[in-house]
Amino acid sequence: MRTEDLIADFAARPWPATNPALRLAFAMIVGWLVSLVGLVMMLGMPLSAVSETGTTPFALKLGYTIALTLLSAAVALAAGKPGRRLGPASALIALPVAIIAVAAGLELAATPPAGWSGLILGSTSGTCMAAIALASLPIFVAVVWAFRVMAPTRTAVAGFVAGLSSGAAGSVGYALYCPETTASFLLVSYTPGILIPALVGAIIGPRLLRW
Repeated sequence: MRTEDLIADFAARPWPATNPALRLAFAMIVGWLVSLVGLVMMLGMPLSAVSETGTTPFALKLGYTIALTLLSAAVALAAGKPGRRLGPASALIALPVAIIAVAAGLELAATPPAGWSGLILGSTSGTCMAAIALASLPIFVAVVWAFRVMAPTRTAVAGFVAGLSSGAAGSVGYALYCPETTASFLLVSYTPGILIPALVGAIIGPRLLRW
């Protein structure tokens, strides 16, 4: 079943369609589940890499991606309300990125320059970015559906944060498979992968989110 059909099926049932927060949360959960099914079909069952990477790197990946998802979703909700200022809330999105950047800097400082490439790119950097971008697609479709009851006045900004929240949620799913273990990899590979749907959302947001 396509993402649009699944959402439409749920939408036909009794549902507080005028509650933007519930609608956005519902859309992101449904989109994420569809995304996870796609990852299972492409990569197999999740969590198999945890036995190799250990629980601490796995927790770091989950903490980073979940924090970005929750913060960017909160900003996306605010962006759907006309006249709402995004400054204070959007600034918080940079916090997990800054924390990972500090951790990455400490890693690099403790490693000879010859080993930096392995820390930063690992062996799956390209795969990571592509997988996150693809995993974000059903979530983005669902988030756009959620925006139908909202009234964004800055549609490019709304599209950017809609894509950002979708990319962050997609990265949560990919984190269940990722074999890499460093903060440097998170910063350099996860973050661009998350930004790809955000930039696409900024471009197509004025067309998709206008009301």
